[in-house]
Amino acid sequence: MKTPLFYALTLVSFTSGASQSEIVLDGKLSELVWQDATKYQTFYQVVPATLSEHKNKVEGRVYSDQKGMYIGMINYQPANQRQKQYNLQDAFMQADFNRFVVDFSGDGSGAYLFAVTLGGGIQDAVLTPQLATDYDWDGAWQSAFYESEQFWSIEAFIPWHAVSFRHKQDAHGYSQVGVSLQLYDLAKNYIYGSQQQTTGNSDFYLEMPKVEVKIPQSQQWAFVPYASYSNNLVANDSEANLGFDLVYKPNHHQKLSVAVNPDFGQVDSDEVVLNYSAVETLRTDKRPFFTQDISVFSIPSERNTKLIHTRRIGASSDDNSELITPIDVAARFVHQGENLQLAGFAVAEDNLASDAGKDFYAGRINYTEQTAAKNWQTGMLATKTKRPWLARDAYTYAWDSQYQSDTWSGQMALMRTDVTEASSSEQGTGVSLNAKYQFSINTSLSASYLRLDDAFDNNDLGYSERNNWRTSEIKFSHAINTQNNWFNRILQRASFNYHSDDSGLKLTSNPQYLVNFNLENGGQFETVVNYFAGAWHDNLGYGTDAVYVEDNWTTRFMYISPYTGMFSWAASYQNDQEGLNGRADQYAIDLTLMPHPNWRIVFNNYFRTGDGWLVANQQNLITEYDRDYYANYIKISGLVMENLEFSSTFQWANLKAKSKDVFRVSNGDLVSQNLDTSFDDSRFNLQLKLRYKMGTYSDVFLVYGRGGTEFIERDLTQNRFATLENSWQQPDQEFVTFKVRYLF
Repeated sequence: MKTPLFYALTLVSFTSGASQSEIVLDGKLSELVWQDATKYQTFYQVVPATLSEHKNKVEGRVYSDQKGMYIGMINYQPANQRQKQYNLQDAFMQADFNRFVVDFSGDGSGAYLFAVTLGGGIQDAVLTPQLATDYDWDGAWQSAFYESEQFWSIEAFIPWHAVSFRHKQDAHGYSQVGVSLQLYDLAKNYIYGSQQQTTGNSDFYLEMPKVEVKIPQSQQWAFVPYASYSNNLVANDSEANLGFDLVYKPNHHQKLSVAVNPDFGQVDSDEVVLNYSAVETLRTDKRPFFTQDISVFSIPSERNTKLIHTRRIGASSDDNSELITPIDVAARFVHQGENLQLAGFAVAEDNLASDAGKDFYAGRINYTEQTAAKNWQTGMLATKTKRPWLARDAYTYAWDSQYQSDTWSGQMALMRTDVTEASSSEQGTGVSLNAKYQFSINTSLSASYLRLDDAFDNNDLGYSERNNWRTSEIKFSHAINTQNNWFNRILQRASFNYHSDDSGLKLTSNPQYLVNFNLENGGQFETVVNYFAGAWHDNLGYGTDAVYVEDNWTTRFMYISPYTGMFSWAASYQNDQEGLNGRADQYAIDLTLMPHPNWRIVFNNYFRTGDGWLVANQQNLITEYDRDYYANYIKISGLVMENLEFSSTFQWANLKAKSKDVFRVSNGDLVSQNLDTSFDDSRFNLQLKLRYKMGTYSDVFLVYGRGGTEFIERDLTQNRFATLENSWQQPDQEFVTFKVRYLF
């Protein structure tokens, strides 16, 4: 049944003079062809998951033609209950928004996620077969929004050439495409969906509503040349670069991508992180070549264990002469058959004068089978990294499988590494297991296991927190939906885990209990309790022997204000027992000011103080520090004018660490040392960026960057603002970069 508002929209199409056969992307859904679209009129409340039906909250439309797929949504929210706000691409969306997931293959082998805010901000991401979300992907799609007193609406257009997929045609040439639509109602943190499942439910793919479409068979080319010029003001030199991406799709399920000098995409600076642990910081990759079709190579493995971590490609050279190694050429091919996927890529870095560049190769084969009741996949992955300067060849192999039904889901991966360097060779193994049972939409139980032996080494092309590790965990999640004057949902999560090294030495475990209250006013309150059992710490750094640490407790409280209005905030407090006999307090406050629907100011502050921070300074020498750590983040972003974005990001972190006790580790015992290992570490990064959007994958960037580090040993007399002033006046880097790319 059509609502009166829908007839009003239809009437607009007759009176506006717009074409009735072609959709104009203005957010209004005013063209007559929208009446021929597939209609979504029943939506369910999925957060909190009461699953109550709503027929007057949201309406959806899905339409396709020779060019691509159009999605329209009409949201009947009173004007005084809406939040309108623009956000930069993939940034946090503090506005009402529509989100839609499209499984172009219709079989759960992967999908794409899109979101459009009331205000014009967007997000896009790849949804892997394991229902993990990768926001590094940026797609070639378009959107628009429209607002009136009675409703607001969006239109989105996704060209067929923007995504890779396989589709199965029936005898009449039609294919089944999964499309799931949502409205995020910011006033109360409610989500309304066209299906009863969210991406947190294992049967999401199986229950996706299907749309019958005719997908044309056509060849497609895309050519994206780019140029950049950068002036290093500290070294007083400049550098110019040219490159291009070339994409050829003989049809929708096959794609060949070639890139020459593909270093363009990493425009934004990495976050300032002071990481003194033995676990490497895991960073994302926004370079276009390395975000496209990367989900095809996805292996389900626990604890962020990856056999392909694309930030390794183009990283520092093996002779340490280059912080960023130029990439000469990269190529990737993907074939997605009805049941079989084949994919491979090869990347060659610049050899440099010392032959310190690297070569990377990967190949993937995957078989998928889906019925109405289950989804099953299995496949193999192999990678090779060639490092001539080190005389090192590194291979990794994996066999993985996954299963999904309406109640059960599971993933498994068996991994092997084989590293040859000079005349030595070492092989390692790993296994990752995960299983989840969904009792109901609000209750689930999951278990996971990861084992990496002492010889497992995937860091030439992949990422792992550590090797020589066994970790197992059980998680229980249960939500209670209620209605009162205070809150509408209570979410509880409990986890129990056990860690050891591969020889059975007990490492610290941390059972956790979390409870989150979704408040009726749109805010949230959360508390977390962690218990760290007494155990050995064998990963303090520098190959230091294991050290025994007694039981510790951690308690955290957090409040998030309603996101509506011009101002929102969040604050948290955490109290820890830490180290050998220390305590710590941690404070964080995030402030967001939105003076205009096109502008946002974010001001985040973090402070941690305590006297039990335990860290290795060199092999078998550890220090328990009395330290203060302060981190500050300020970001201003918005639209200067249509298609011209501005963002300013300032990050600063300061760590003052006074040595409390210094120990030599000897046969598991701690022998006190008369040493002073105190230090003061201060780092900052400033970036000013203008982005002019000429169209999809067509942009002009102008970026100014400045960053510096001030590291002082033993002297802690300077206040943190003085160290910031010193590093500001004598920066380690200062540059201006101009970059342009254009899609043909």
